[in-house]
Amino acid sequence: MSDFFTRQGIRAAAVHSGPISAPRATSLEKLNNGELDVVFSVDMFNEGVDLPNVDTVMMLRPTESRILWTQQFGRGLRIAEGKDHLRVIDYIGNHRTFLLKPKTLFELGPGDHELAQALDTIQQGNFDLPPGCEVTYELEAVDILRSLLRVSKEDALRAWYENFREHHDERPLAAEALHEGYTPRATRKAYGSWLRFVDSQGDLPKEAKPLLDHPVIGKFLDHLEITSMTKSFKMVALQAMLNADRFPGEMGIQALTQGFARIARRSAKLKEDVQTDLDDNKALRKYLEKNPVHFWAEGKYFNYSRGRFQTTFTVSSEQRTPFQELVREIVDWRLASYLQRPRAGSQEEDVIICKVSHANKKPILFLPDRKTNPDIPRGWTEVLVDGETYEANFVKVAVNVMRRKGSTENSLSDVLRNWFGPNAGLPGTDFHVVISKSEDAFVMEPYGSK
Repeated sequence: MSDFFTRQGIRAAAVHSGPISAPRATSLEKLNNGELDVVFSVDMFNEGVDLPNVDTVMMLRPTESRILWTQQFGRGLRIAEGKDHLRVIDYIGNHRTFLLKPKTLFELGPGDHELAQALDTIQQGNFDLPPGCEVTYELEAVDILRSLLRVSKEDALRAWYENFREHHDERPLAAEALHEGYTPRATRKAYGSWLRFVDSQGDLPKEAKPLLDHPVIGKFLDHLEITSMTKSFKMVALQAMLNADRFPGEMGIQALTQGFARIARRSAKLKEDVQTDLDDNKALRKYLEKNPVHFWAEGKYFNYSRGRFQTTFTVSSEQRTPFQELVREIVDWRLASYLQRPRAGSQEEDVIICKVSHANKKPILFLPDRKTNPDIPRGWTEVLVDGETYEANFVKVAVNVMRRKGSTENSLSDVLRNWFGPNAGLPGTDFHVVISKSEDAFVMEPYGSK
């Protein structure tokens, strides 16, 4: 590098441990006096060097050490008369090791998720910096950084979980994660289940921890998180037993029927699920004996005989309340997930429900199946978003570009992140957008908004 710069007419010297190195002290003195423009070094000036007039630092090699990079970066941070800025040129910008640099500058953790959030905050102009400081990244540089990120489902959910716990002094429940747009089921791959993830965070009560290790109860809790739900009945039946303090234990079918009906009456969707009159106790009992009682009893955790529905396991009196709390948490989550599940067959006419996903680290909208939704637009279509007119490009399976009318800038990512936050579309999240047909145009809004 020294030879190259010299050939370009720039006064340069190279200082290193080899036999042809320029003199160390003399080179620094010349640089300080203005007789040299550049000094290239190899592991020589990481610390113990005082050169206030240095206004440019070039990083020519990768490093995975935050301390080493900070030392190298710090060579140019001394204040000097006539020096109003420091220019840092990093040549290692297309490799993941470069992510160390912004993580160090912003004092972020080792994972990529915090950096992804920081980039969103910086672009929105909301990043908290000391007075007189600013960070400006060119859009191309931000795109390069995002392309290097690896944000897994577990990273996104864990970061949200830790942030919730920090702000509320308690851990979030699974249903709270769901309502914030996260998928508790995303913890299965790395931890085995949501409750085991909670345990890994040190947040299970000491009375509850042995339950996960129990050969039967632990497997039941795991099963409860993944058992299939074509209807809501399995979870409503367990809620009825929990409400009557009959779980674990047994409950007569008559009492179970009455408890089931009380819960189902609270929700229009639950009432719609039950294809019989909730006030007809006899008909409802026969209906529930087929589903869910029959399906629960087909497994190894429940029995049904002579009008008694009961668990095949029990817990000690000391563990009963902690166990019920764990079961209720999972039941509430599974039921909430079922109730908010977009169902194509029940969509109103002219309503399109789209999943928020991502491509190239940016949120986009995935369209439902066009065969069952033939009215989905094709090509550029006007849509109203928060009262403003945009043009959205409906391609075969997605909406990946949306721009203000008369503009060429893609605003889709900004709109989705404004609605759902910086994690919009990331793996582990579960956000949706509804597109409805008004008299004059299509209207796009976050799914579930009032």
